[in-house]
Amino acid sequence: MQVILLEKMQKLGNLGDEVSVKSGFGRNFLVPKGKALAANKRNREVFEARRAELEAAAAKSQSEAMQRKDKLVAAGEVNIMANAGIEGKLFGSIGGNDISEILNAAGADIQRSEVRLPTGPLRHTGEYNVDIQLHSEVIVTVKVNISSEAQIQAQVEATEAENSRVIALEEAEAIAKAQEEE
Repeated sequence: MQVILLEKMQKLGNLGDEVSVKSGFGRNFLVPKGKALAANKRNREVFEARRAELEAAAAKSQSEAMQRKDKLVAAGEVNIMANAGIEGKLFGSIGGNDISEILNAAGADIQRSEVRLPTGPLRHTGEYNVDIQLHSEVIVTVKVNISSEAQIQAQVEATEAENSRVIALEEAEAIAKAQEEE
């Protein structure tokens, strides 16, 4: 199916491009959502009459996305405390909805559908770089830190054990030095 794009679409084309798509994608998504028109003589004329209007709307949309990008950058990193086992596997998962809620609480203005998690929900603790696609040309990478109380407790215990070992080693060296001096 040939369609005329009414907006820039990633992996398809720019505004005004005539592209070939699968007919189901064109009929069920692009045309009903107002993202494309079926490519025929009448629709080409309609598109050319509306071209200036569509280009202005695209420019306005991109400038709004750039303003939202500034808010998103100001919101900074996302820190999430989740329930997880000592090995770091979460009891549940962190999805786009959770990330968008936290960013919106920090002052950003994003929708859940703008959060890109290509491998699916996050299921382990650690640091992740998550892309937020505000516009087809405006993509922001946000750092998401997921930690758990059990993991923090294990780190604290490991640090205490290391400190105890260092103190015991220093005491043993001091005793050995004192015995050598005698």
